[in-house]
Amino acid sequence: MKIRHIKTYLFIALVIGFTHGVAANSSPESLALVNSYLEQGQYQFALREAYNLLQNASSKTEQSKAYGLLGNIQLQMHHYRDAEKSLLQAYDLEEAILQKGDYANSLGVLYHETGDTSKQDQYFKSALQFAGTDATLSLKISLNRLRSQSDAEVLSQANKLKSDIATIASPLERTRYYVNLAAEVKNKGAEGLTIAQSALEKAQNDSVDLSDKHLRLELLDSLAQIYETQGNDKRALELSEQASALSEQMSPDEVMISLEWRKGRLYQKQDKNDFALAAYGKAVDNIQAIRMDIPVEYHDGKSSFRETLEPVYLGYAYHLLNKASHQEGEAKQKTLLLARHTVEQIKQTEMQDFFGGRCLIEGLQHSELETMDAHAAVLYPIMLPDRLELLVSMGKIIRQYTVPVPQSRIHEEAGKLSNYLRNGKGAFKKPSKNLYQWLIAPLEKDLAAEEIKTLVVVPDGALRLVPFSALFDGQHYVIEKYSVSVSPGMSLMGNGGDPKSRTYRTLMAGLSKPGPVVQKLPTPMINAILDKSSVEEVDRTVPVSRGISNSQMRDLKKREIDLKAETLLRQPGAEQKLKETLSLPGVESELINLKKTVKNTSLLNEQFTVESFHQQISGDESYEIIHIASHGIFSSNADDSFLMAYDNVIKLDELEALLKQDKGAQRGIELLTLSACETAEGDDRAPLGFTGAALRAKARSALGSLWPISDEAAAELMTDFYTNMTQHMGKAEALRQAQLKLLNNPNMNHPFYWSPFILVGNWL
Repeated sequence: MKIRHIKTYLFIALVIGFTHGVAANSSPESLALVNSYLEQGQYQFALREAYNLLQNASSKTEQSKAYGLLGNIQLQMHHYRDAEKSLLQAYDLEEAILQKGDYANSLGVLYHETGDTSKQDQYFKSALQFAGTDATLSLKISLNRLRSQSDAEVLSQANKLKSDIATIASPLERTRYYVNLAAEVKNKGAEGLTIAQSALEKAQNDSVDLSDKHLRLELLDSLAQIYETQGNDKRALELSEQASALSEQMSPDEVMISLEWRKGRLYQKQDKNDFALAAYGKAVDNIQAIRMDIPVEYHDGKSSFRETLEPVYLGYAYHLLNKASHQEGEAKQKTLLLARHTVEQIKQTEMQDFFGGRCLIEGLQHSELETMDAHAAVLYPIMLPDRLELLVSMGKIIRQYTVPVPQSRIHEEAGKLSNYLRNGKGAFKKPSKNLYQWLIAPLEKDLAAEEIKTLVVVPDGALRLVPFSALFDGQHYVIEKYSVSVSPGMSLMGNGGDPKSRTYRTLMAGLSKPGPVVQKLPTPMINAILDKSSVEEVDRTVPVSRGISNSQMRDLKKREIDLKAETLLRQPGAEQKLKETLSLPGVESELINLKKTVKNTSLLNEQFTVESFHQQISGDESYEIIHIASHGIFSSNADDSFLMAYDNVIKLDELEALLKQDKGAQRGIELLTLSACETAEGDDRAPLGFTGAALRAKARSALGSLWPISDEAAAELMTDFYTNMTQHMGKAEALRQAQLKLLNNPNMNHPFYWSPFILVGNWL
């Protein structure tokens, strides 16, 4: 498997050479530095230097070439909007025909990446016209065009392109083009694999004395990948070891991740687990060293990081946990701690990627969860292809429990349970029992011996969609035995204050009757509500809930809508229908009841505008609790996640900016409650938005729901929850008691009513 880094996919051929002639007044040292950064995949540094070159460019020609360099770096970083602006500027400013052809070539690649086939074809055609008789540029364009052609077309051209490459005078350039050709044809069946192998072997003959170590490293890695694909593990490992030895003399590079990962897989097949462990460890070290320079893409809500790099971390954890299972005492504890830290890096990075930036968790108050409460156990499930590993911290000791159930089975049962619960179905008990047997039963004796009262779960993947409180042993639910809290990671939430010292000053904002905000909702959501064909048959066994129907949630993510929001809203009665659909009748009574419980300031309906919310937050009063009873949707990325005020939506980054105004922000918000928000159905990344809301708000804890909840149940539970808190219960125990009250109500004992409420973060 190859990490889909842009360098492997022909873009390096676009950039090397661009720096020649960039900004005549620029120093050769600056240009050499840019190229050095690019060769090593250090794109953040290259980007900084390119901006410097642009600032120093004075003439039209200098500006064109600086924009071209900048645009190609942005293209390699997958910053497509920025790349488009820069490359179009370069294209428009450039007067030299061949250079203009180069920019047209880059634009063709850009539009291929963004799926705009008409512009892709337009610019590739222009590029070839500008190239004229220039064989090198024509070859470069032809190689890049392969990516947009059918397998048959690629294979029909591949041998000719290989012959054309052989005529290039420079061994360095020949090698570069051979590597790029191989990258394009290797996945085109047996014929493509044969052509790729032939091209790489020719390149290897050229590269004996190759001065470019990074290119030689990529060549060895590419050829090793071919041999691994063919089942020639011995040759694949030999080449990978050669490349690994070469890499010892170099700075970290993304190719080093690929080759060490391959070594780990191959040694694992040979049962040389110590060698496999060392290789996986090196691969993880290389990821961490260049993590900020690895582009991340999202497709259908899934991060390319999880698709390509998560298996490296999990492979390392796999071998660490194998090693720990044969250890005792302090050595075992060190290995388990390293395994947990390895998986923790996945969680931290995914949270950063969710928000499209790497700075979110910088500076957060980190805490060791195990040391916060002697009666709490931290449960860290790690799903591996062949088994489930449970790491459980009780005090400072980590205990390891191995359960022989594969990851695929856990995902299947977690998906079933989530679906049954959110739809109020009675078939939930079987998957609930299975998950209980795998996740809770192995620890029960130790939990009892240690007098554990609170379970702090650090879930991942499909387990994020499951309320652990609803796991069932056949007679009792988890919530009947333990308080339950969820943590996004061992070090992502800060310490909580003493419940006895809290003042419970609360800002309550509620929306039972939405106003102009309905005009600001995403077009797919508006269409889903107004389109009669999207209305599902009502299941009369499920109570009326506060929230948006499952069909609308799916439409928000998946449907391609051509109509603009303004057009839809001009339909007779459209705005009124939106307001009626999104009304939350129970919110008004909820806020009235809560007024009797906690000291508060209340904003309801017309009072709950973005501006009034901001004024309250930035006023003289400081608040320990922010309670928002309004629609909120958490999708698979931060841009699609929002809360509704009366007049406008509040996105997660805006929520952070608003709550930073709180005078008490330095000591932090104790609790952020989102009593009518929900996560997108079936999307295991969506709960990151709920967690992210707490992180954005710098809140120690957040309370919300996994699915649209019963209006009546929500109002009752919130009243009991806050009443319990004022009696100096910890937040998790206050929630548990409120949930138990619903469970003991014959009309609300189905987990649909009480289990969607989850507490994220500090439980005290």
